[in-house]
Amino acid sequence: MAQNYTVILLDNRGMGDSSIPADNDYTAETIAGDIKGVLDFLNITETYIFGHDKGSGLTSAFAAKYASMAKMVSISEYPLPGFGYETVSDPIPSWSLYSNWQLGFFGVPDAAQYFIQGREREMLSWYFFHSSYSGTTAVSKDDLTSYTDQISKPGFLRAGLTYFEEAIVGADAAFFNSTIGKQPLAQPLLVMGGEASFAPVSLLQQFFGRVGSDISYDVVPKAGHWIGDENPAWVANRLVEFFGGDSSPLPSIDLAYLTNKVTLV
Repeated sequence: MAQNYTVILLDNRGMGDSSIPADNDYTAETIAGDIKGVLDFLNITETYIFGHDKGSGLTSAFAAKYASMAKMVSISEYPLPGFGYETVSDPIPSWSLYSNWQLGFFGVPDAAQYFIQGREREMLSWYFFHSSYSGTTAVSKDDLTSYTDQISKPGFLRAGLTYFEEAIVGADAAFFNSTIGKQPLAQPLLVMGGEASFAPVSLLQQFFGRVGSDISYDVVPKAGHWIGDENPAWVANRLVEFFGGDSSPLPSIDLAYLTNKVTLV
């Protein structure tokens, strides 16, 4: 990707090196504003944008709320609240250890934090394994350690769980129904799912067919839910191909002035 584009990777609020918001607001609409704030700071008026899992909701919210800034959009492995998320998160009789029961568990963050805290690595090990294509090798030990360290910082486990809180999901559903539900995304939209997770294409069409008016679908081979970890080269190449189809490409930008910058404040 970086050979073809200037790639900007965001740590969303309460994640990675970003701070935890005092208002505890993790709604997709609010974080879409965060994304716009970063682009405004960098003087970027148009962008291609890709989001995975919960990031797909944030990406979709940005594309809906700031349509003129999101020129092409790609999302993966996350049905939007109001458009199917409830179907995959509500318990059904066939649920097992390999089902997505954790979505309901995370929906009550205080309880989830109580049972996970002190066992962050064990939780993540299961989390990556249960919806993967390649089992325990889906994520490297170094990456697993890094992810564990990130959510073990004071407040960050609770922050990450809040994205799944029922009140947040409900607010997201209301936002998406009032925006995309009334006017589907007009931008070219690529929807991807992992071969061992969100497939075949007919399943993607079932959950995402109402999200946009110009949709392409693709299944990532040799990947489960973690498409960026299990088959990163394929995903990157597919995004380059998709964005490269733009008949009027974005102008290049030079962010070299940010080299060695520790903070933007």
